[in-house]
Amino acid sequence: MTGVSLDIRTQSYGSPQQPQNGSLQTQNGFIVRKSSRMSLSGSREKDRFLTFLCRYLSRKKVVMMILVSFAFMAFLSGFFTSNREAASERTIFNPFNETFNTSFQFARYGNQKYNNSSMETTLSVCEVNPPTRRYSDASVSTGSVISHSNFCKNFAFPPPPPGDRRRPGPRPCPVCYLPVEEAMASMPNSPSPSPVLQELSYFHEGTSTKTEPHEGSDFGGYPSLQQRNESFDIKESMTVHCGFVKGCRPGYQTGFDIDVSDLVELEQYHDIIVASAIFGNYDVIQQPTKISEAASRNIPFYMFIDEETEAYMRNSSALDYRMKVGLWRIIVVRNIPYTDSRRNGKVPKLLLHRIFPNVRYSIWIDGKLRLVVDPYKLLERFLWRHNATFAISKHYRRFDVFEEAEANKAAGKYDNASIDYQIDFYRNEGLTPYSEAKLPIISDVPEGCVIIREHIPITNLFTCLWFNEVDRFTSRDQLSFAIVRDKIMAQVNWSINMFMDCERRNFVIQAYHRDLLEHMPPPAPKVINLRRTRAPIPVPVSVRVNSPARYSAKKNPVRRKGERRPRSRRHPKNPSNRDNTVF
Repeated sequence: MTGVSLDIRTQSYGSPQQPQNGSLQTQNGFIVRKSSRMSLSGSREKDRFLTFLCRYLSRKKVVMMILVSFAFMAFLSGFFTSNREAASERTIFNPFNETFNTSFQFARYGNQKYNNSSMETTLSVCEVNPPTRRYSDASVSTGSVISHSNFCKNFAFPPPPPGDRRRPGPRPCPVCYLPVEEAMASMPNSPSPSPVLQELSYFHEGTSTKTEPHEGSDFGGYPSLQQRNESFDIKESMTVHCGFVKGCRPGYQTGFDIDVSDLVELEQYHDIIVASAIFGNYDVIQQPTKISEAASRNIPFYMFIDEETEAYMRNSSALDYRMKVGLWRIIVVRNIPYTDSRRNGKVPKLLLHRIFPNVRYSIWIDGKLRLVVDPYKLLERFLWRHNATFAISKHYRRFDVFEEAEANKAAGKYDNASIDYQIDFYRNEGLTPYSEAKLPIISDVPEGCVIIREHIPITNLFTCLWFNEVDRFTSRDQLSFAIVRDKIMAQVNWSINMFMDCERRNFVIQAYHRDLLEHMPPPAPKVINLRRTRAPIPVPVSVRVNSPARYSAKKNPVRRKGERRPRSRRHPKNPSNRDNTVF
């Protein structure tokens, strides 16, 4: 009995038990607090430790050692981060080389077909299975906005304006655009059908060899004449040259190289893009105006520039760290394939479908132009309203390729011998001067500064073959447009919407090139005429009435013989010397 009470008493007064988690626990499960003496000793130990630590850290050597260790850790973290980025870059682009590396032997282009080269040409096929396009919800018409088909039903072109000596050139004409909401609702739900051609892939070769005595470049791959002729034979599945032959990913070690971060952005899906380019610091960036809020939010604007233009823009503080100038997203191109800036500009102009593989529609404008109409309105007016897939304006003056060639020679646009060689080549292929027999084709010469297109296989083929002609012959794309169009239209039921040049001038405003702007004299300042006109001094009525002799006509004196004529002393007229008349 006593032992039991003693045991209970000892447990009640904190007899030593097994410590658990810094506390004492009894058999009954009650937690007993530590004594105040134990907590006091623990706090003293903490104070001693903090004092020792502060005293130790106050030494200079210890601080230096800690700083050195932190710097070393930062260096290691940066090193591993760079390696991780390089590994991710290889992860992004290795699948292109592994997936699209189907070897394709062209033995018939070697010894059997032409004698200019004894080499067998080995080509690889890129993008046999092109990426599937994902159509976003914004591209599908929900029907919430009713498109009024009779909005422009009663619209008619007004008569041309009268001639003006100060403005003898072409002028813009009125164009009927639908409102932005109705234009957006008019966007097709699915891509337009591509006649005959359903699958288009592109050649890739590690080393380009020039096998025939004609122009060309490593960037274009030097396609032979037989390869050129076979590319006009439209089939359901085709493989053609289309620039970027050094790799399967355009812009990555292919010439016309683009930074990896920009390439990832260019691969994103967009319904519509607007693109332009300035190479050789040739033009001044023109900011689009009258762009709707929906277009500013959904449609990206891309401007391609080279390193020379980038350096000028940075020195003039026009380009910031965000790589944006107004609405334009700046894409810097390195390792440009040509020495001619105009020819470099043809790469994004004609090969946008290769740079933007996941885009439905694109609007190309030259760097000297300023867009003043919403992109949705343009696509509705020139593509969707006509069920067209390619739209370009015709030349404002010339309709015939042969006349255009003579005008280019007269203006010194290119070497005359090269122009003559290209025109003679097309004449031997059957190109004839333009006449009414070609109707409904209204012109053979485009004004190629604006291209509105849908990215489908047949339009991609057209621009690929058009670029091959520019790469093979002169860079004047107006000369090669008609031959490529006619050859494709002879094979498939496809046409191009060529609209009036005055309509083009309605939605773009052309500026001068930079060299012309720099050599232009400054505008003359306005001359302010400071010369005061003197008002006649009125004569009081009293003077006129009371003294008529004062204002009577003065009689000429009679000169006698031998007298000299008196000299007339003319004093300067000063209004201040006159007598003040009181009124």
